[in-house]
Order: sequence, then C-alpha cells, then structure tokens
Amino acid sequence: MWFPDSTQRLFVFFILLGLAGCGFQLRGSNISSLQTVSLFASEVSPASRRAIVKELSSYSVIVVPAAPGVLAVRLLDERSMRRSVATTRTIDAAEYELRLELDVSIALDGVLLLETGTLIEERVYSVDKVNLSASVEEQTIVLAEMRSALARKLIRQIEAVIPG
Repeated sequence: MWFPDSTQRLFVFFILLGLAGCGFQLRGSNISSLQTVSLFASEVSPASRRAIVKELSSYSVIVVPAAPGVLAVRLLDERSMRRSVATTRTIDAAEYELRLELDVSIALDGVLLLETGTLIEERVYSVDKVNLSASVEEQTIVLAEMRSALARKLIRQIEAVIPG
C-alpha cells in the first residue's frame, strides 16, 4: 500500500486541505452581478450577434436598449480571413486556416471600460477536393464554433472590466 501509516495519510490530508483553503479553484466565468447589457452590432454579421446573445442568455443576461446604468457593449468590426496552410502533391489546398477577429468596446454610463479590444479565434480544417459540398459545410460548422468561442471570450472580457 502506498500510505503504510496514518501519519502519512494525515500529512496528505493537511496538504490537500491547505490547497483547498487558499482559494484555488478552476477558472470560469461569473457575471452573475450583470443582469442587462445593451449590444450595438452594426458592422458585425447577424450570426455573430446571435452567438453573443445566445451566450449572454445562458448566463441569464438580457439584451436591452441603451439606458443609464446599463453596460454598453459595442461590436465595432468583424473580419474573417482564410488562407491555405497545407497543400497536396498537385499544389491544391489540403488545409485552410480560418481566422475570425472581432473588435469590441465596452462602456458604462459613457465611461470607457475597454476602449477597443480585438478578440481573435483561429481554426484549421481539412479540404476534400472530391467532396466540395462537405468541405463548404465543414467551413460553415467551424465558423459557427468560432463565433461561439468569440462570444465566450467576450463574456470573459466583460467579466474582467465590470466594476465590483
């Protein structure tokens, strides 16, 4: 047996108790103090806006029109890029890298909490030259996953800048 006597077991117990007592915890988002957000997304795709609203609603945050005391999140610009990262023997693209960038600004009552920040998500996916429709479908799915990941990153940014 690994712990032959109770002294070693007691020592391990106190080590674990010390780790638990020091406040160690897994990182997660907690924006429970935030109940409403106003969201401005004029230069962003509707799919990105929907992903952000969906992620906010999973934290019970309601998107409302601008009002005093409501956190204002501005989605300033969205850019997507695709580039070939691997080729086949016949110099056809075998893999593409998708990059999605979202510029955001966060303010509360006219005070900028985050002037302009860029959230970036990158993914690589394979291309099947024989079945192009499947490759297009895969790109659509990857983009949807990337938008959800950007929405989670935005939640973490909001969590970092909200007062209190």
